[in-house]
Amino acid sequence: MSQPLGRLASVHRNGPGLKVLGTAGSERWYGPGYCGICGDTEVVPVAVRYWDPDDGWRLGVLCVGCGDECRSRGPKRGDYACRTTDTAEQKTRLDVLAEMGDLDGAYADQADAEG
Repeated sequence: MSQPLGRLASVHRNGPGLKVLGTAGSERWYGPGYCGICGDTEVVPVAVRYWDPDDGWRLGVLCVGCGDECRSRGPKRGDYACRTTDTAEQKTRLDVLAEMGDLDGAYADQADAEG
């Protein structure tokens, strides 16, 4: 669930492998409660779409370190996800779901689409 956003010590910045989603400027969102890459529970409580070389575009929350790494690294031709998924469709789907305002629903829909 989202909570009013106070002043954050760190906020992710957009880049080729990372995009802040939803209403990040006005609400906190913890998603699953852990970093989608390393599993750390100290996350920046802002919904992001980030690039995972194995799984493609993902929706979730990231810790500060993983957010910085993802921001500068977008899709590469040699990534497994580029060979096995339609990354453009995946990216658009996550963006549209997040724009609808229900980040919890978008996160759940992402899991349903995998299985």
